Amino acid sequence: MNRSMLMVMIAGLLALVAVFTVRNFRRDPATKQDAAGAVEDFGRDEIEARESLRIHPEDCRARLKLATSLRRQGKISEAEAELIRAIQDKLPQEEGRREVVLQMAPKDWPEKMEGMFQQVVREHPDDREVLAAVAASYSAKGRWENAEPLYSRLVVVEPDRAEWRFQRGVARMRTAYFVNAVEDFREVLKGDSSNYQARLFLGHSLLGDARMSDAERELETCRQQRPEATEPLVGLADCAMERNDLTAAESLLNQAAKLDNKSAQVFQELAKLYLRQQRTPEAITALRRLLALDPNHRQGHLQLSQALLAIGNKTEASQHEAIYQELDRKEEERLNSKRGVR
Repeated sequence: MNRSMLMVMIAGLLALVAVFTVRNFRRDPATKQDAAGAVEDFGRDEIEARESLRIHPEDCRARLKLATSLRRQGKISEAEAELIRAIQDKLPQEEGRREVVLQMAPKDWPEKMEGMFQQVVREHPDDREVLAAVAASYSAKGRWENAEPLYSRLVVVEPDRAEWRFQRGVARMRTAYFVNAVEDFREVLKGDSSNYQARLFLGHSLLGDARMSDAERELETCRQQRPEATEPLVGLADCAMERNDLTAAESLLNQAAKLDNKSAQVFQELAKLYLRQQRTPEAITALRRLLALDPNHRQGHLQLSQALLAIGNKTEASQHEAIYQELDRKEEERLNSKRGVR
């Protein structure tokens, strides 16, 4: 391994240990027995690796095995330290890159590591651990368009795992590929008709595809499954608004607000309804509540500015317009950075 690659790997590890925090992205579902067995296996790997290193302390592959077992047990800082030593002991580049990416994936890794992530995926196109970790990392960052092909590959690698179809459905739904998302969620429900989350997302994907009657049927089932949840009510309210039944929509949203008066989504939908009905004072009240719950809601600031302007409150309207413009500028910077624009 050349010195520059060594320094990039070590610098990346050390910087991320110091600066970034581990995110709790969704883990693969497993039974308690499976999880206990896996931990026991990883612990056994650790013991074997330490014994090998006791005899051959410069064995880079034994050091890598130790780093891997520690990572899988959640001993992150120890795993990072062992990986650095393995790299220093001339661990082959490809093996080092793979473990670096697996250690970095749960973290808010910097853009400069993007190339390494993509290279590792190319080098290990059928590696379930790599695919799952990188897909989950992209999902945690909201990079659904990057996560989707990785989940698609996982569906091929492990076709019987419903989890991968579910996660691919989520990625497709987030990128507005609603028809394909519907297919994935329906497939998940074939295996488990009680899966509330899959049915809820199926309902919203159907709604996104303008299939209102199908969406209402699925969302009503969700409502029966979880009468305490607000999400089915919001979805059903959207369906009602689409068919111009604004009275039904308002009733559903008011029910949702009673169930959860801290749901920004509920007040966002109430504001949308009131603005559509030209009920400006009620819209202003709902928008103020929305912004109290989510101060950085760009559209909330814009809509409140417009509503305040409509009733002649120019001073406060200009304040919210300024906040909206600043938030919009920051979002544009974020998107430009994501696209590689400088």
